Amino acid sequence: MSEWIKRHKRRKKMSRSIISASMLCILVSVVIAVCAIAYFTFQLVLQEKGESRVDVLQQISDSNSVNRTNMVNVMNMVYEDFYSILTAAPDEQVNGQIEQALQDTDAQLRHMGMDFIFDIVMNDHRTFTTSADKSGIEGLQSTYWYIRHYSGETDTSWNLRFWDVNDLSSYGLSYGRTVYDPEGKPVGVIVITAEHEALFRTFQKLVSDGAKVYILDQNGIIICHTNAQRVGNWMTSMEAFQEEYGYNSYRIIQRGDENVILASYYDKDSGWTFVEEQNIDALLWEGFALIRNCLMVVLVGCLIAGILTYLRVKKVTDELVDVTDAIGDMQPERLRPLPVSEIYEETYVLSTTFNGMIDRIRSLIEDIRLREQEKQRTEYDFLQAQINPHFLNNTLLAAKGLIAMGRVDRAGRMLTELVELLHIPSTPEIQFVPLEEELHLVRNYIAIMNCRTEKGVAFYCDIPDKMLSIPVPRMILQPLVGNSFFHGFAERDEGCEIRMSAGFRGSAMYIDVTDNGEGIPERRLTEVRSGNYRSGKTHHGIGLKNVQKRLRIIYGGMSGVKVRSKLGAYTTVTVTMDHYRELKIHCKTAVDAAKEAANEDHGG
Repeated sequence: MSEWIKRHKRRKKMSRSIISASMLCILVSVVIAVCAIAYFTFQLVLQEKGESRVDVLQQISDSNSVNRTNMVNVMNMVYEDFYSILTAAPDEQVNGQIEQALQDTDAQLRHMGMDFIFDIVMNDHRTFTTSADKSGIEGLQSTYWYIRHYSGETDTSWNLRFWDVNDLSSYGLSYGRTVYDPEGKPVGVIVITAEHEALFRTFQKLVSDGAKVYILDQNGIIICHTNAQRVGNWMTSMEAFQEEYGYNSYRIIQRGDENVILASYYDKDSGWTFVEEQNIDALLWEGFALIRNCLMVVLVGCLIAGILTYLRVKKVTDELVDVTDAIGDMQPERLRPLPVSEIYEETYVLSTTFNGMIDRIRSLIEDIRLREQEKQRTEYDFLQAQINPHFLNNTLLAAKGLIAMGRVDRAGRMLTELVELLHIPSTPEIQFVPLEEELHLVRNYIAIMNCRTEKGVAFYCDIPDKMLSIPVPRMILQPLVGNSFFHGFAERDEGCEIRMSAGFRGSAMYIDVTDNGEGIPERRLTEVRSGNYRSGKTHHGIGLKNVQKRLRIIYGGMSGVKVRSKLGAYTTVTVTMDHYRELKIHCKTAVDAAKEAANEDHGG
């Protein structure tokens, strides 16, 4: 039973498994929901932010498109008008012509509503400008993008010239073109700068928001940057930029310890690429806050769903648990019907089916018990019937022989002992007698055999008085004593002794029957122990086998007969009755039968 309890504890309960499975499903759903919400919210925030930045850059590009076209047209016109005097030999007259031409062109364009600043820087260090502030042209000569014109490295270029980030009037979009002499050598550069306040206000707003804004031309030169020192520097090849970041798109990149969203817009007309880099750590924290709020709602919903699921599943499984607990608490030998539960179809079918199975098991057990009893009774009666006729036949034949020889006294004593022996009822249902009665039978039997054989066998009994009332199978010892006469004392007439002793070994009771006869040869002893022996011609040989079978039928377990012998010295037969205590209360002895017979009402 303890082993069954251990195995039962190791098994999982179905209710726990169902609840665990439900909780696992809810947990998986929560994880999926969390991941989905986090991913889609994060992507939505970034997508909206990225697309909005690309749109801003496109607006900046579009707002500058018209002005840029006008600057290109003006540059073409000025280049054609100024080319002859710019490539002429320098002198005072030529310089005056350049100054006058600039003034006329500036006045003409202002009359047309175009407000440009013209700067001409010659390689021979002559400078001309329409701006009242000469510091602008001096600063221009120190920029990298001007040097590229000076060296003839580039023909045209765009650049955003600004001096003070906080001063809108200091911003200007510049377009430069290199002037070559007829031999193809660079002699100077013409720079047109246009004020474009809308563009600069947009840049100013981006700068005030903490963004880093710059414009790259088709060669990767920075023509505009929120950091004035970067203007005119080469940043990257545009092929590499496109491969890494793409055009008209956005990417999240790492700049030091900051997460930056880089948005770019490519203008096909000008070949410019507008780029904005903006720190999105704050944006991410806002996204995380949104995700956190969504997750809180999901978790609360899942918690409520989990509690409701648990309560519902527990209510359903409690009925099943009650049924399984009731079954589990039953002892195998005490099966009883279950209370029928009609709340759920499953528990109803289970309980009713179990009860039907119990009834069927009980019926089968009772049928098997009755059949087994009948079988054992038939077999036992057959074995018992082998002993009684055989013994009576031999005794009566011996008495007849004594009378025929005129030895009437001996025949009378033999018959007297036989009558004493047969005082016990011999009905088949009486299988047991008290050990005291069995010993009385043995003494009568020895007396009868002494009359038949004149051997004078002495009988010694060393059995405690407390064991004399123990029920034992009827005539279980007589065949063993008979073997002593027929085998042990077959060739011996004097000094014959039979001794009996009894005791307990654990749950078994044993009785030893020892004679001091001839003993058994080793080969014969081996056959006897194995049960593979044949009886002699003068004896039927039913003794040991009969006793062995009766003990096995009645007691089972380790019950049986064991033989020990020493040739020429002794033979000891041990009868073991295992579990005798369990059968003791069910034994009906001859004494009990006699009492019942005395109390019977035979009528008048």
